[in-house]
Amino acid sequence: MFGLCLRLGLALGVLYWVSLAHAAEMPARFRLCALDVDFPPFAKVDGSGHLQYLLQQAANSMGVAIDRRVAPRRRCLEEIRNGVSDGMVSAYAPERAEYAIFPMAGGEIDDSKSLGTVRYYVYRRAGSSVGWDGQRFIELGDGRIGVESGFVFIIDRLKQLGVAYDDGSKSLEPNLSKLVAGRVDSVIGMDVEAERLIASRYAGKIERSLKPFELTPLYLMVSRQFHAQYPRFSERYWKVIQEVRVGADYRQYQLKNP
Repeated sequence: MFGLCLRLGLALGVLYWVSLAHAAEMPARFRLCALDVDFPPFAKVDGSGHLQYLLQQAANSMGVAIDRRVAPRRRCLEEIRNGVSDGMVSAYAPERAEYAIFPMAGGEIDDSKSLGTVRYYVYRRAGSSVGWDGQRFIELGDGRIGVESGFVFIIDRLKQLGVAYDDGSKSLEPNLSKLVAGRVDSVIGMDVEAERLIASRYAGKIERSLKPFELTPLYLMVSRQFHAQYPRFSERYWKVIQEVRVGADYRQYQLKNP
């Protein structure tokens, strides 16, 4: 009897320490910083964006609560840098990889763990001769391109092309207004959002280039502080996100919330 009790006690002890180790690897909550402007259909201020739903469902399946807060893009980035927020949806950029962790494979960004791909096009005033041939701007001259503030991957490319740009607006609609008013000569915007805005407010006034300017995968990046504390969780979360992404429930949500 004594031997049986001893073995039972040891087994319970092992389970206890295993549960403690598991708890140490799993945070009770994940602090997600979301942008204070709509980025449909991927992200919305009210939390109903496709990617926000995807992150929430993956967290639910892992038993982790999402603590979502809304802030301007630059503040979210600073909070990731300082460990105030645990993660945010972001395009990959080398400068962000200096203070945040992205899903990587073999030293390169792991495209298989992207949340989705955003397509950006060049928009111009109807009848304008300004164009984009996939490599360079046509008949832009000394004109300026409107781009949303914080879009570092697009801004960096414009710098490489030697093109002047205006990044004073943090959302697409003001940039389209600038375009119609002649304050910029072209605008780079996400196709889904741009087409909706043009159809509802600028029909017949703005047209799109034929070739995309940028195809940008989006990822969940996490702060270095959070990843250092919960490295196994970060890896597991990226994996579960992909499992949810290919599931029927997520596809149904996308269809019902275009």
